[in-house]
Amino acid sequence: MREFSANSPFTKQISQLLHLPSPIQQIYDELFDAKALKVFVKRDDLIHSEISGNKWRKLKFNLLNASQLGIKSILTFGGAYSNHIYASAAAGKYFDFETIGVIRGDELNENSSSTLRFAAECGMKLHFVSREYYREIRTNPSSHPLIHPFKHSIIIPEGGTNEFALGGVGEMVEEITEQLGFAPDYIICPVGTGGTISGIIAKSDEKTKILGVCVLKNGHYLEQEINHLVEHEIGKTKDNFEILWNEHHGGYAKKTPELIDFIKEFERKHQIKIEPIYSGKMFYAFYESISKMIPPNSTVVLIHTGGIQN
Repeated sequence: MREFSANSPFTKQISQLLHLPSPIQQIYDELFDAKALKVFVKRDDLIHSEISGNKWRKLKFNLLNASQLGIKSILTFGGAYSNHIYASAAAGKYFDFETIGVIRGDELNENSSSTLRFAAECGMKLHFVSREYYREIRTNPSSHPLIHPFKHSIIIPEGGTNEFALGGVGEMVEEITEQLGFAPDYIICPVGTGGTISGIIAKSDEKTKILGVCVLKNGHYLEQEINHLVEHEIGKTKDNFEILWNEHHGGYAKKTPELIDFIKEFERKHQIKIEPIYSGKMFYAFYESISKMIPPNSTVVLIHTGGIQN
């Protein structure tokens, strides 16, 4: 990955605007006490109220790259409720980038959801296309006719995962090790596109086991994608990770009454707000099954990937 100056004006702007490193918070429960587990939450949800969690981690080096190249326009993709669209629009507002969002669903408009309304208010130019057309563009965006007017923009894929994303995610692992004073036994995170867990795996200590909770139904194809991303980042694959495939509660953005009840109780007990699409499913899986897999006296870090749109 290209090197970026730590003293550039843009880097200084990041440090002034964002809460980094994000805090790490220990949580307590009788369930943990029974096995002498030390359980921490990496609070990436607190990085910023609008550019939070893994979305900022993935955007960071994309924005630094654009800034270094003198490019002030970002084009990206997503659906009507996309956290990535939300965060990208906010980043454009705060860091003075033009943002263009190609949105899946030609029946939509900027008032179809609070996410799209927020993006439009931030100045993002929204282009609505059919789901079929969206798939065509996403397959090869740089050569698609719709993108030609924006050929001088930096193109970031749906969800934000590309060659620059993993380095930003990897910084989270460095922060955790410094904050704890040692590498934890386990790091656990939700898995959507595979970018976040890939960045964690690539930067993790070999002695740390990485567990991913897949939020998609039939998401097994992601394992190959994760191996590809890790190998591209560090030149080799690693075997210190495992994905749990059956904790999705029906599929992406699906919810069960048990999940909703758990989230309410978790928020009451720990005073940490979580959402049902990513982090909620991961915390639920940890309480219901993962904690039973972990040996006594282990140190566990759960990654709160944000996703709490204002």
